[in-house]
Amino acid sequence: MTRIIGITGGIGSGKSTLAQCFSEHLIPVIDADEIARFALTPESGCFSEIVDLFGGEALKPDGTLDRAYIAAKVFADKSALSALNGIVHPYVIREMIARTGACGSPLAVWDVPLLFESGVDAFCACTVAVLCDEEIRIARTMRRDGADEEQVRARIRAQISDEKRAELATYTIRNEGTLEAFIEEANALIGQIREELE
Repeated sequence: MTRIIGITGGIGSGKSTLAQCFSEHLIPVIDADEIARFALTPESGCFSEIVDLFGGEALKPDGTLDRAYIAAKVFADKSALSALNGIVHPYVIREMIARTGACGSPLAVWDVPLLFESGVDAFCACTVAVLCDEEIRIARTMRRDGADEEQVRARIRAQISDEKRAELATYTIRNEGTLEAFIEEANALIGQIREELE
């Protein structure tokens, strides 16, 4: 049976870099955001439920979902957001479980931004939180996404704090120095986790 390592971190923390490090150690990485994006495509198993929820107005002329329309609906109506999450979250979890079962590896990483908030940590043998000073995260995200500071701060406020992540995680790793230093520390942590789980 594959043992799951859950990784999480706030926006701009370096979670994707940590996921890449696990991948370079030949540990399969299953990305919840990638699956959630796929859930909104006509090829997904939950597309028709989403269309039923929002109606035909949610479709573009090419048959794909109008993400701007849906975003406007869910930000204006929390019950619509809950209903959408009630469709997408179970789909994402089912898909992550299926991909984990098919990977044929003793370990797999679940890369989940809202690992603790969603309760997905319950599936994990251990969890890792990437922690980083908020001002550094803001600067990184503004550079990466071209977002303005207030947009980034709003996204950070919508997530749990690093203090809460640290409290809930099995392991923590800080990412405030150089990329090289973070990768070195990540590789050491991956070695420790492998020793403990394999």
